[in-house]
Amino acid sequence: MKEVYEENDLVYKIADEGLFTGIAQVKRKNGHLVYEETFENGVILSSNLYFNGKEKRVSNKSIYNPNKPLALSKEYSYDLEGGVFEITTYNHDGLKILYEQFTNGNISYSCQYLGKKKNGVEMGYRDGGEKMTFRCEYINGKKNGTEYCLKEDGTETKKQYKLGKRIK
Repeated sequence: MKEVYEENDLVYKIADEGLFTGIAQVKRKNGHLVYEETFENGVILSSNLYFNGKEKRVSNKSIYNPNKPLALSKEYSYDLEGGVFEITTYNHDGLKILYEQFTNGNISYSCQYLGKKKNGVEMGYRDGGEKMTFRCEYINGKKNGTEYCLKEDGTETKKQYKLGKRIK
């Protein structure tokens, strides 16, 4: 990382001021890899943040849009065993459009977004993603439509919303 610099969303080599292609890393004095970024022709493609431990294990991985420098495409969060427990997906402009959580490799939560606001369907699951326990639709951050909830004891509840206001 000390051998490159960023200017106008592109990364250059300090040595010859050319666009950087390769991997830039941050390591501790003991040699432990903390963070790395992959570049092609000065454009960031991905970055990895590593757990602090004896093994080289990724804790967070970010994938960038190669056609729009620094705009995120996807972010992954991993548990200590290497399994994915969160995925955030972004549109072409880098706005968040989907957030998902996983338990033991199965989906447990999903919500559509438009930037920072919920916009679309939010769902919760249990039993390895087989049983839906929650469902609600949002428009521009406000509940809209039927909110469905299935409790642990099997009791179902339904509530009606219109643009954030409860109507039933």
